[in-house]
Amino acid sequence: MLSHSDWTRRSCPICGSSEIIRKPVGKSARPAEKLSFLEVKDSFVGLRSEQIFFSYFRCKNCSLLYCPWYFNSTQLDELYRDMPDNLMGEDKSTISKTQSGYVNWLSKHLSGVRNYLEIGPDIGLVTRAVVERYGVYSALLVEPNFAVHQDLGKSASDVKAVEIVKYLQDSKMLDFDLVVGVHVYDHLLNPTKDLLDIKSRCEEGAKLLIVVHNEKSLLRTLLGKKWPPFCLQHPQLYNPATLEELLRNSGWKLEAIGKSTNWWRLNHFFELGLKVLGLPDRFARFLPKFEIPFKLGNTIALATKIND
Repeated sequence: MLSHSDWTRRSCPICGSSEIIRKPVGKSARPAEKLSFLEVKDSFVGLRSEQIFFSYFRCKNCSLLYCPWYFNSTQLDELYRDMPDNLMGEDKSTISKTQSGYVNWLSKHLSGVRNYLEIGPDIGLVTRAVVERYGVYSALLVEPNFAVHQDLGKSASDVKAVEIVKYLQDSKMLDFDLVVGVHVYDHLLNPTKDLLDIKSRCEEGAKLLIVVHNEKSLLRTLLGKKWPPFCLQHPQLYNPATLEELLRNSGWKLEAIGKSTNWWRLNHFFELGLKVLGLPDRFARFLPKFEIPFKLGNTIALATKIND
């Protein structure tokens, strides 16, 4: 398949194979790999009825769904440098219910946390929920978007020792007993390498909490190529089996897995849905604003560090 010269050809980020099933699972009307960086960069953020994204193919070896053509690290630095927060126009109080739900799920499996690492915390809604639940002593927060660092610092203000960095390698902090990444590992170019690096910084028995989109969910089947996680920000997308394979290949043992719950205001949920489908969204404003929980097919998982 021919692609524009601006893009990097990738092998599977889990198993390293370059063999793919030739028919794409997800393909936009204007595939990003056929366009230039200048043509796609303004579509990196936001929902559109005709979303531009790199075509997703399934690895022949491990079945991961990933983009064989994608941005390089320099391009991603430019795109992520000053992104808006991840609230997507939703009220912070409503999104906080979703984030607190992750920590409530975690608390069923973990009683205490002392040294905390979070990858991609955005403005720190999960950070605050973890700190309030566990009384964390120290925290390292890895967030490449400088624009949210001030809000993130406020979310971790009760932590005695806290460090906020752009990249994990910018810090020398070690001995973490909990690592959290919410909708992060579908954004990373080299998730296996990153999880191995994280593992090397963790103490024996450390826990890893992950939330990702599920590319085999009912919602993905119903929406097809209009499924919102088919977007420029995701170089790969997981299902429960490929997520477990990622963990195993990077030194982590899956301990628990389930479907996470997302809270939305009813009117905002339908506004976004109509926008994705390319339908007029003006009538959504007349719907009530009460909050409703939805299980949209996202996966939440807990893993334990495998001893070397």
